[in-house]
Amino acid sequence: MRFLWFGKKKAKVTSAPPASEVAKQEVYSVTGFICESNPDPSSRGSELNPHTINSAILSILSEANSPADLAAQEFFQERGAIVLPISDYSFSPERGFSARIIDGGAKRTVLIGNPEVIARATVPFSASIAAAVLSDPTSFVVAIDGIAYANFGISKEVI
Repeated sequence: MRFLWFGKKKAKVTSAPPASEVAKQEVYSVTGFICESNPDPSSRGSELNPHTINSAILSILSEANSPADLAAQEFFQERGAIVLPISDYSFSPERGFSARIIDGGAKRTVLIGNPEVIARATVPFSASIAAAVLSDPTSFVVAIDGIAYANFGISKEVI
């Protein structure tokens, strides 16, 4: 015959993981942002307000949801950008983002992507955007209606 033990069971002792095993967190941020309101002065009517450029970028990136894209969205919102209506949105890892935005009464085609791909679809880059691309070849170039207006990179830090 067995006797039942009516005492309390001993609780398992668990220890906290060492500080080195605490989950690391990835933090993304926008780096090296350059925005030119008139990168091609020889083209008549090519000047855009920086607010419009930032809003175009935010509008396109608002369709994406990766941690890097969310960090970029926050960056442009901090600069006062607003989400504009978009249509014909597409994304491809090789080519980047593309869509049409509706800015007031104007429809504009916006491309965001790798400098090599964007260079094939635009007029030659301005001197400052070309210099930014040379300093960070993994950056993104933003073209609106065939003219490159902005460049930025996204960095990742593990803390």
